[in-house]
Amino acid sequence: MSELDLTVSLGVVDAVVAETATYGIRRLETGGFLMALVGQEEVVSLAVAGNVGIVRRHNLFQISERALDRLFNYAGDEGLWLPVQFHSHDYGPPEMSIADQNHGLRVEGFVSTILPDFARPPSDLAAWGWWQFSQGSWRPSPPARLIAGAVPTIVTFDEDGVCER
Repeated sequence: MSELDLTVSLGVVDAVVAETATYGIRRLETGGFLMALVGQEEVVSLAVAGNVGIVRRHNLFQISERALDRLFNYAGDEGLWLPVQFHSHDYGPPEMSIADQNHGLRVEGFVSTILPDFARPPSDLAAWGWWQFSQGSWRPSPPARLIAGAVPTIVTFDEDGVCER
């Protein structure tokens, strides 16, 4: 399994940090996905979780199967893939919890990134925890590389579907 050479624009990072802080100040975890064109590793779009079929609590962020299905169908129709899920944690180092390890998307090559300090998440990609699923377990992964640029598209997804913001 080779590591991905992901690139993420400053605009995407700013949008992820803002989304995380919006819920973090209410002491709730949140998350979503970074999306790229099929066959590429530059993140070109951001999918943030909506409400229907989404559970946000302190120490819990959960996406229903139906909400995931809606997002994955949208991505397929748009020629996108979802190489990275992001979600937030309250405090401590950005490490995977037991729930993250056992109930996250355990797909070969998939990357999960965790933003710590959800009320004031860092913009530095190296301060986020990066993990890649490989050979049956989660392994530390290098962070995505930051590049200049805005976020071209932000969508919200849940069981009701996917819509542009």
